Amino acid sequence: MRSSARGGPRVGIVGLGYMGLGTGLAFAARGLTVFGYDMNPEIRAAVARGSTPYHEAGLPELLRSQVRSGRFRVVHALDDLVRLSEGIFLCVPTPPRADGHIDLRPLTVAAEEVGRAIGRTRGYRLVVVKSTVVPGTTETVVLPTVLRSSRRTGRTVGVASNPEFLAEGTMVEDALHPDRVVIGTSDRRSEAWLTRAYRPFRAPIVTLSPSGAELVKYSANAFLALKVSFANEVGRLADRLGVHVDRVMEAVGRDPRIGPKFLRAGPGFGGSCFEKDVSAFVATAGDLGVRMRTGSAALRANAEQLEYVLEFMRAVIGPLSGKKVALLGLAFKAGTDDVRESRALLIAERLVAMGALVRGHDPAAAGSFRRAWKSRGRRGRGRLVICDTLDEALSGADVAVLQADWPEYARWTRARSRRMHLPLLIDLRRAVDPRDARRAGLRVIGLGAGDIANVKRGSVSRSTG
Repeated sequence: MRSSARGGPRVGIVGLGYMGLGTGLAFAARGLTVFGYDMNPEIRAAVARGSTPYHEAGLPELLRSQVRSGRFRVVHALDDLVRLSEGIFLCVPTPPRADGHIDLRPLTVAAEEVGRAIGRTRGYRLVVVKSTVVPGTTETVVLPTVLRSSRRTGRTVGVASNPEFLAEGTMVEDALHPDRVVIGTSDRRSEAWLTRAYRPFRAPIVTLSPSGAELVKYSANAFLALKVSFANEVGRLADRLGVHVDRVMEAVGRDPRIGPKFLRAGPGFGGSCFEKDVSAFVATAGDLGVRMRTGSAALRANAEQLEYVLEFMRAVIGPLSGKKVALLGLAFKAGTDDVRESRALLIAERLVAMGALVRGHDPAAAGSFRRAWKSRGRRGRGRLVICDTLDEALSGADVAVLQADWPEYARWTRARSRRMHLPLLIDLRRAVDPRDARRAGLRVIGLGAGDIANVKRGSVSRSTG
């Protein structure tokens, strides 16, 4: 197999979304030559000129540096990418279906088109499934699709699984410094190529079968979702007992068998991975005759957490009809502009349905939220407005609800409190220090902080002003 003259295998990335762009730039930063392609010409044009379409810490700088270096190049035809690359990583979406399974059509189309392009080239090519897929997909869907469309055999075409473990908000760090690399192969040639490609990362490489590697991805996400849901349920109990969930979870997380990550209670998990992946995990297990009770429990607990959040709000401020609510943080978490499965969408829908007047704000996700709100057919007839400034969102508010813990919200000022009709914050992330808030003339009721145990239903709204 011929390698790049600049050192290391040549890498092709099909799909320049969050995961594809992060993966490709990490390879380039480690010295490999990378070619990127996306079916959307606007995304190709933006990335080619060094402009990232996504809000992600460190991503603009990494993109510009790798484009300038020449190690990361955008091509405008899939044939060019396949001709120039030895290993082609499929980084396309696998969106959820209504029945809980994933929709494999984007992946199947990509595999078929890559296969056709391989058929027009010479030499060995390796197709690597980076997209999140249920166990068995690489061998039973992608491999036959590539072989059929390329009219090649397994002697000149390899297919492997290489799941990603990138978290939005820390994607650049995760991509550059992975804690492990998981590859799933069924032949030594594919394994050797992937091992060589990842050698510059100096991370442990775990080699399994393709189905084994795919199972690692789903198992990891399902377990993390369980940790989040467990912390949220403990948070509910902490509220009843008048104790602070973060203090409890800090002590729990010090147990090396458990660990501290993903034990921070909040309004529930969102984003592009957990809900979709756990649902697919449960559905696929069911297809194979296995009842994945823990995964189902995590999904139920996450749905119940939304109901708890709304009940928590009603307990603090009473009936929501006619109340002006400033909803702070519209992304599914701070550090990203991604609103997929964001709790803010669900909270806003329910508040509007209850008759509240919602004014939303987010430092990065306002545009994404507007588009998502419109696509859901939830215009709210003027009851939801996305504000360009935090001051606008807070003006005349009866209560502010902090949904995503952007640093901008933690630094509360007295001027903000004065803009509100009632200087009251329901902090779903416990991001604002109550002592700092008091100095700023703000009362904070934190979800899971034990504050609600001392609040009579609706009493805060009458006593805070």
